[in-house]
Amino acid sequence: MSAAFEYAIRKAGARDVAYNVIISSDENHPYLHYYRHDRILADGDFIVVDAGPNLDYYVVDISASYPANGRFTARQREIYEAAQAIEEACMQVYRPGIEAKDVQPLVLEILRKKGFNVDKDLFKIRTMQTGISHNVGMATHDVSAGPRGPLKPGMVFACDIYAVFPDEKLGVRVEDTIVITETGCENLTPGLPRTVAEIEAFMKTK
Repeated sequence: MSAAFEYAIRKAGARDVAYNVIISSDENHPYLHYYRHDRILADGDFIVVDAGPNLDYYVVDISASYPANGRFTARQREIYEAAQAIEEACMQVYRPGIEAKDVQPLVLEILRKKGFNVDKDLFKIRTMQTGISHNVGMATHDVSAGPRGPLKPGMVFACDIYAVFPDEKLGVRVEDTIVITETGCENLTPGLPRTVAEIEAFMKTK
């Protein structure tokens, strides 16, 4: 899987990978930067792939989560759809002047309107709230730990929504690289199948 990713990005013109390709599943989910690539996938596994290219000396940070067999269980669907909805809501909220502390209440209001029960413990996990993670630029964790204070046009950072459930041997991560614009934000890493329906349809293709 890692070799296929590296081949694809180099063929497309990337200089290199931005960082070691992270692939976690089963008992390895708690190790968020797991890149030993030493586990044989099994039916029922849920996979998190965190990978990005280095293109013209700038890097991007992307994560995707999906079932190894191409079919979400009810529990996998519940957690994944929450994470994906949070990321979508964050990108509706990000704009110049807003701070991380202001993001979560606005995101929760969007989720309520979509019918999510935001009183569930799932939505109280810190990493399932604002998405504002580390800066991204000429390094994956660029300059400082992450945006602090009000967001400003030109800021580039990882919108990183994730949660790990060790007792269930389950983890999920939905991540894109975002730039703040004059009026809002732009997703610099679009195009992946993101909804459950898109992922399951994609994994049926040859």
